[in-house]
Amino acid sequence: MKKLLRYLGIIFLTSVILVACNEDDDFSSDPSLRLAFSCDTLSFDTLFTTIGSPTGIMKVYNRNGSALRIQNVSLKNADKGFRVNVDGQYSNSIEGLEIRKGDSLYVFVEVTPRENGADTPLFLSDSICFTLESGVQQYVTLLAYGRDVQFLRGKVIERDTLLTKGHYVVYDSLYVKDGATLSLSEGCTLYFHAKTELKVHGTLHANGTLEEPVVFRGDRTDNMFDYLPYDRIPGQWGGITFASTSNGNVLRHCDIHSANYGLFVQQGDTTKQRLTIESSRVENVNGNALETVCSRVDVSNSLIANAGGNCVKIVGGSVRFLHCTISNFFVFKLRDVALALHNSIDGAPAPLYEATFANCIIAGSKEDEVMGYLSNLGDTVENCINYRFVSSLVNTIDDDNENFIDVVYDNNEETPFAKEHFRLIDNKEFNYDFHLTDSTTARGIASSEYSASIRYDLDGVERPMDKADAGCFQYVELPAEDETVE
Repeated sequence: MKKLLRYLGIIFLTSVILVACNEDDDFSSDPSLRLAFSCDTLSFDTLFTTIGSPTGIMKVYNRNGSALRIQNVSLKNADKGFRVNVDGQYSNSIEGLEIRKGDSLYVFVEVTPRENGADTPLFLSDSICFTLESGVQQYVTLLAYGRDVQFLRGKVIERDTLLTKGHYVVYDSLYVKDGATLSLSEGCTLYFHAKTELKVHGTLHANGTLEEPVVFRGDRTDNMFDYLPYDRIPGQWGGITFASTSNGNVLRHCDIHSANYGLFVQQGDTTKQRLTIESSRVENVNGNALETVCSRVDVSNSLIANAGGNCVKIVGGSVRFLHCTISNFFVFKLRDVALALHNSIDGAPAPLYEATFANCIIAGSKEDEVMGYLSNLGDTVENCINYRFVSSLVNTIDDDNENFIDVVYDNNEETPFAKEHFRLIDNKEFNYDFHLTDSTTARGIASSEYSASIRYDLDGVERPMDKADAGCFQYVELPAEDETVE
């Protein structure tokens, strides 16, 4: 009896399936019927030549009352580097597809641009042609840009080397040996693969210009979401470490962003200039954006912003910051403050011989963005606490500290999170513009003593001889139609 019921059940289910199939199998060749697509154009961000793209996905819908037969799905030009997979079939020309009423198909597209021998990206375009049984043809456009790059795989710089203007993809880290100098000319862009670092035991000279900076970034050129490129996500690559043997490093007009950490200067000879940073950006990192340990470092006219650790962490040594914006609105995790000063390492003395912040902005979303982990080191070390803030806007508690000279304190409770100072603080889409607003109290507070040597801001805007603005940007009024609306 049980077997009979089982057979009857199977027959019943089979009948239902057959009826359903028969109803759906009403294929039409009516030329008025069309397919629908999730997009009419499938675009890829700029890609590296010879490297395959991430997979682009689109859907094909049959929203008609009848099933349709697709005689052929093919690329209009099969020599552009695009590849198509439809319904599990991987080919440049696929035949004999069926799509029932109310059903859909997935289409997967990849592209590998060919080398083009040019510095600028080469535009690629193609189309997927869907030919129905009725003879109707429908198209979806494919777009991409391919950029020629040079690959540096586990590269060790053993002698003085110059990388000229161009694009370089770094795998397995890039090493500069002790005694060697790596020079990067203007317009040089280094794309680092995940977790890949630049480790400098010798010397690094990165000499960009205002128009053509030297760029250090991750190698993901696609988007996490439509509005969010991976290049705006921290942790895309490792960072840059200057070892204890590394001296005389210069970063001029550089853009360093979206790394796991930014710049780490290990403990070295405090009598030598370890690192000089001019007119550069270090932004959007998981750890510390700039950390120096018992080192001599000068930073001017630069933006250091948005770090999961500290934007700037100073452990002993001698440092000077002139006309810098140090600002922290990092939202990807709980973070530390914008600026931290230390004079010990695990209890061992690390005297802070000098820490000068002149004509700077130190701001962020916390109530206090400056922390000092400083002690007299048991009175055993002389000259171990030396810091001062001069003619700067500082987000910290006003305690009448004599080390704060002509400082404007950012403690406006009516406009929290320091948003009144900057054009755009967008923590939803992670867009930040640290140019000054008309209402910021950083305007006109800079000391001419320090401005005289830095006449132009990070954008190349000339500063006035007297009463310039604090930070790396001089205020510039925007045309009315371009004003940022919060």
